[in-house]
Amino acid sequence: MTSDLDQTTDPVTLSILRIELLTFFQANPHTRDTADGLALRLHRPKHEIEIALTTLSALGIVEIGGTEKTTIYRLRNGDLINNYFMDKLSEKPF
Repeated sequence: MTSDLDQTTDPVTLSILRIELLTFFQANPHTRDTADGLALRLHRPKHEIEIALTTLSALGIVEIGGTEKTTIYRLRNGDLINNYFMDKLSEKPF
């Protein structure tokens, strides 16, 4: 059965990719990488990763940097997010 929807425009696929990227950056908050590198790490096509990164950047979650030839992506406020989760993990249950 073939789908009329292109996989790169499928909103469910894009949501899953954004979740995978957020999960990766939560576990690796100091990572700085290209779309190619992130695609290799997550075993996903580069063009899908680029679409998800563009959305996360527009939301202010991911920062775009680098040079004219190379675009580098990183988690915005990685230390803040990492410290938040570390604090939550160290809290004692009621």
